[in-house]
Amino acid sequence: MKRLWISAMAVATALGAGACRKQEPKAAEGHAQPSGGRAGDMSAMPGMAGMPRQADSGVIPIDRTRAGRLGVTFARAAERPLERRVRLTGTLAYAEPRREYVNARVTGWIEGLRADYVGRPVRKGDVLLSIYAPDLLSAQEEYLSAQRLGDSSLVAAARRRLVLWNVPEDQIAMLDRTGQAQRTLALRAPRAGEIAEKMVTDGQAVHAGDNLFLIADRRRLWVDLAVFEMDARMVRVGTPVSIIVDVLRGRTYRGRVTFIYPTVDEKTRTLTARAEVENDDGALRPGMYAMAELAPSGRQTLTVPTGAVLPTGTENLVFVNRGDGSFTPRPVTVGTRTDSLVEVIKGLKPGDEVVASATYLLDSESNLAAAMQGLMLQMGMGLNMGGMQMGGAQHAESLPAGRPRP
Repeated sequence: MKRLWISAMAVATALGAGACRKQEPKAAEGHAQPSGGRAGDMSAMPGMAGMPRQADSGVIPIDRTRAGRLGVTFARAAERPLERRVRLTGTLAYAEPRREYVNARVTGWIEGLRADYVGRPVRKGDVLLSIYAPDLLSAQEEYLSAQRLGDSSLVAAARRRLVLWNVPEDQIAMLDRTGQAQRTLALRAPRAGEIAEKMVTDGQAVHAGDNLFLIADRRRLWVDLAVFEMDARMVRVGTPVSIIVDVLRGRTYRGRVTFIYPTVDEKTRTLTARAEVENDDGALRPGMYAMAELAPSGRQTLTVPTGAVLPTGTENLVFVNRGDGSFTPRPVTVGTRTDSLVEVIKGLKPGDEVVASATYLLDSESNLAAAMQGLMLQMGMGLNMGGMQMGGAQHAESLPAGRPRP
């Protein structure tokens, strides 16, 4: 009990001594109650003259000079631009529109494989391999026969069959010029890039529909970024992104968010945002681990310093100046947080003065004062804390005449 009284006196004296109400003049020595006072007034007790008399529960009078010595500072809620940089991680990958599979249109055998390793650069139209296919050989013979017969409809049908089987135009022109069917036909690259996947070897038998190569262009890459749910509203399509990889120290690549996946990963509780980054010099490679920094456009919103908000576990509190120099705790609804500012969605208005640091001191005094009131009420000491008349005085008035007080 003694420790509780000492703690209450220490906190109240440090923060509120200069803001306490003046004590009433003492009555003549020997009287139990001060002049003009009320029964059970805590200020009348020996050693308790420094305790603040609070008009409302939780109100803390503050002496700013003494508060400054304890590290307590003040600030005002104001409309400020709130810009938070979100740091994310992801993995570089080929952009899907810049990937293309090369497959076999007929059954045959591979001869003369030129694109013989993964990563080999190719240009559009380069020969990847030659394929021997009996069906292609028969189609060429039919085309030549239709030409010899002079039937234009048969010639057109035979030529269309060759085109659908992906026979290059230059080989059809050679067929027209020489009049001889070619044993093998060349398969050419449909786009420029590099061999990202290779599923065939020289001499291998292939079937119609088999994928032979994947050609991809990495001059533009995608990076899939893992975004935590708390940061999801900061990411929008079009948000600028700065990409940094560990192996390329000192180099920053610029890009933009182009797509946000519609679902959240159930295991990691993250959603995926796709950013597209230019890779003109080819230094970035698919599979690299990347760090990305998003810089959403700043927006004007009501904010207070980060230290002004005191999380209690069930709510967020700020201590607000009531206008008379005393501060009272007020619950607020907060939004986006940055390193120095917190967005206040509900609970404050522009211009409100708040305690900006060391809020735990005021929270301790507020909780201690409430605990003291409850404790004294249970003990029946009849204390008047916060301007509230408590049990002792009322109980004394209700006692019968001549009965000793407890």
